Amino acid sequence: MKVSLKTNIIIDLAMFIAMAVTSISGIVIKVIAPLRRMAHEEWVREMASFIVGGSRRMWGKIHLWAGVVLLLLLVLHIVFHWAAIDGFFKRHIPSTAWRTTLYMVLAVLSLLSIVPWIWAF
Repeated sequence: MKVSLKTNIIIDLAMFIAMAVTSISGIVIKVIAPLRRMAHEEWVREMASFIVGGSRRMWGKIHLWAGVVLLLLLVLHIVFHWAAIDGFFKRHIPSTAWRTTLYMVLAVLSLLSIVPWIWAF
């Protein structure tokens, strides 16, 4: 499938933003949000509350939906670049059987990465 450079850049930029939001929200959930409960110093609790600016549940939803967007954009990215991916593997793995095996392993790994998403909904 042929895709324009502009479309490719927009998808890649959206993937970068979704990845950044997923990473930042994960750090907030894991590191900063617990400080509000566990900090013994009042200034640490106030700073953590200021940085977080919302509930842990809100940050969890942001994290989940940014991850979903990232996953969907990644699938779109792979679909648009499939010819290049396939050409790379054809050049480096000439055996059709080995390539097919590799594609099947990658498909299984991809499906396994979707299982946690099913549980989240």
